[in-house]
Amino acid sequence: MMISLYDAVIPSQLQIIDAVRALVDKARAHCEETGTAREEIIGARLIADMQPFSYQVKCCREHSLGAIDAVKEGVYTPSLVAPADSWEGLYEYLDEAQVGLEAISTEEMASFVGKPMEFRFKQTVMPFTAENFLLSFAQPNFYFHATTAYDLLRERGFAIGKMDFVGRPRIANPA
Repeated sequence: MMISLYDAVIPSQLQIIDAVRALVDKARAHCEETGTAREEIIGARLIADMQPFSYQVKCCREHSLGAIDAVKEGVYTPSLVAPADSWEGLYEYLDEAQVGLEAISTEEMASFVGKPMEFRFKQTVMPFTAENFLLSFAQPNFYFHATTAYDLLRERGFAIGKMDFVGRPRIANPA
């Protein structure tokens, strides 16, 4: 059986977007229940030279729907816009990603196969085919940022586990 580009990308991204939304829910609830300042979590970093929680959530959108949009345009350039500093802004990233990903069809994804595109940032230009960009660049970045968002909360003592990262797996329907 051959797997389609759609099946290799979209369902898992939707699964993780939903899981990241649940992490944001837990972070928000934690702040409300404990009186922790929102900025303390939204601005949380694992180490000084790493980007904050808000950036990790922003990049989940950027490396899912943003990557698909880049494939359509033929060029991906990383966004240098500062991440949102509110819960609403984080939810907006996730909502945009979910709605946009749900609107993509199997046929549209299939039409990307073999399409040339480029990654461009400052003086760096890297040529890709659409599928290689999505599978070898965007997808690893997507999982990196989702994992980092999870790790930031876990490191701060949040009662979350692996299934909070995995979200809802697509299990077979029992007979």
